[in-house]
Formats: sequence, C-alpha cells, structure tokens
Amino acid sequence: MNHRFALVNIFSSTLLAVAVLASCLGCGVSSSYMHAQTPAQPIAAAPDKATVVFLRPSGYGGRSKTTILDAHGQFLGEDWGATYFAAQVAPGEHVFLSWAENTAALRASLAPGKTYYIEVAPKMGFLSARVHLLAVTPRTPNWSKLRDWMSNSVQIVPDEAAGQAYLESRSADVEERVRRAKEALHKYSPEELDERTLRREDGQ
Repeated sequence: MNHRFALVNIFSSTLLAVAVLASCLGCGVSSSYMHAQTPAQPIAAAPDKATVVFLRPSGYGGRSKTTILDAHGQFLGEDWGATYFAAQVAPGEHVFLSWAENTAALRASLAPGKTYYIEVAPKMGFLSARVHLLAVTPRTPNWSKLRDWMSNSVQIVPDEAAGQAYLESRSADVEERVRRAKEALHKYSPEELDERTLRREDGQ
C-alpha cells in the first residue's frame, strides 16, 4: 500500500512540474519587432482612430510567437504567452488575421475614439499551437476576465517599421495568408463567425 502511495506522489509531483513548466513557457521570449513596456502604460484611445488591443492571456504554447496583421498586409504586432499590445487603426471595416500554424481571421466594424479587445487564443495543433482570434466584448463570457488577463500579462509595443519590413520581405507568404483568412471567414459557422466579429458598439 505504501508503494502505491509513493507512486501516486511521484505521479502527482511530475504533473505539478509539467504544469509549472507549461506556465513558464513564455518566459524569456523576445522579438525583433516588439519591446516590453515597463511599467505598463494605460491604453489611451485616439479621438480619430480606433484602438484595438490584442491580448494573449494563455501560457499554452507560450514561446510560440504569432504575427498579427490586417487584410492589407499591414503589420500590427507580434505576441506570445501572457502578453498584450495595442494597435491604432482607421475607423471602419477591417479584417484582422493571425499568422501561426494556421491562419485565423476576425472581422471588425470600428468607431473612432473607441477601444476594442481581441483574444489571441492558442489551441493544440499538429506541430505547434494553432491560434484563434476571438472578440472580447460585453456580449461574451470572457469580458469579466479582461481586467485580470491584462494585469497578469506583459504590455509590449510594436516596432511598426521593423515589422512591416519583415512582412514586405515575405510578400508572397503574406498574400497567401490573407487569401486563407478571407476563405476562413466564409467557412466559419454562424456561431463561430459571431465569436469572431467586433461591432461598432462593442467599443469602450
């Protein structure tokens, strides 16, 4: 019986170690296109722009970086586990996409002077984390988690010129990703599309 308990304790300790390791997977990650903002600064909405916050609260696949861009091939930022960044974009209609193992898309109708939130949500993939872009709004269950997510994540800031130069060096790949993103929007079910839609009134 003691032998059984010992095996259970070893198994439990192993699971705990794996969990701790998983939670730290994002530690020490750096990017040529982003830098940490320390201390974090309040996100201020520009009166003539829409502000979009891309937030990746999960530590799953935390070392895997995801590039975020729009359907015009404009670099918005890059993130990894437990980070967030803000992008200022023109008001109006947008399609945002994430470049990971998969290509995910989100459509948005944005108003000037408002701030919107998008969760960059990694899921288990074949070789690395697959990523989904999900609207975080007062209509969604995750809205109540937003404050905790941001307080437990690192604010990072894009180097827009460097990131754009990178995308332009891979213009053919960018065009392919944009094509996939537009296709994805047509393939989502009505429920999936609703999860991936920001409305003008969702801004704060």
